[in-house]
Amino acid sequence: MTEARSPEATSPASPRDRLLQAAREVVAADGLEGLTLRAIARHAGVSHGAPLRHFPSLAALLAAVAADGFTRLMASIDTRLAEADEAAAHAGATLGGRERLAVAGRAYVEFALADPGVFSVTFRPERVDVTDDDYLRQGMASFAQLVGLVEAAQADGWHAGRPAADLAAVLWANVHGLAVLALHGALPAVVGADAMGRLPALSALLTLGVDPAGTGAPGGTSDDPSTPSTNERRRR
Repeated sequence: MTEARSPEATSPASPRDRLLQAAREVVAADGLEGLTLRAIARHAGVSHGAPLRHFPSLAALLAAVAADGFTRLMASIDTRLAEADEAAAHAGATLGGRERLAVAGRAYVEFALADPGVFSVTFRPERVDVTDDDYLRQGMASFAQLVGLVEAAQADGWHAGRPAADLAAVLWANVHGLAVLALHGALPAVVGADAMGRLPALSALLTLGVDPAGTGAPGGTSDDPSTPSTNERRRR
């Protein structure tokens, strides 16, 4: 059970942002089952009716949480990609398109495991107002980020004749499945507690032909001879 915070406690400046932060903290502590307008208001230190002055319904409030979740997910992936590109550059190499997809997939799983409450809201359309403009916009932007990475891999010769959106959907389903099964405890139960230290890399190998152990660099090398590996793209 979450504890109420005083209005004077450190929190976002606007009442709306305070409610969104409270919702994130309630779902982190109590899960989706404990995510009610009353619980959010209590945690934010406001009256029970205050949320409805900023959001027409709980679904609308959760749509705002989900939209922000998409934004944070995209930022997390961009950060991991920048770090991987920098590490490869320091090694005198350039990551290929599939290698960058592998990095993005691992970043997706890391985001889910680091913030399971927000992740659960973000991908539960039955709990949010799916007509909310910002929710729709950020959700499409998140998928477009993945499609862009797929198109870059296709430019390297990876499944160039397939629709990029279809490839993106399959890759998304793969990493999303890993994340959800891990959060539900299913994967550790069958393959060990260290499952998520191993399975994202195996996923990249099976879906992308990328072995992160190949070079020690994020993303690693490719087992597909039709596409240049990192080593083959090393700067001369």
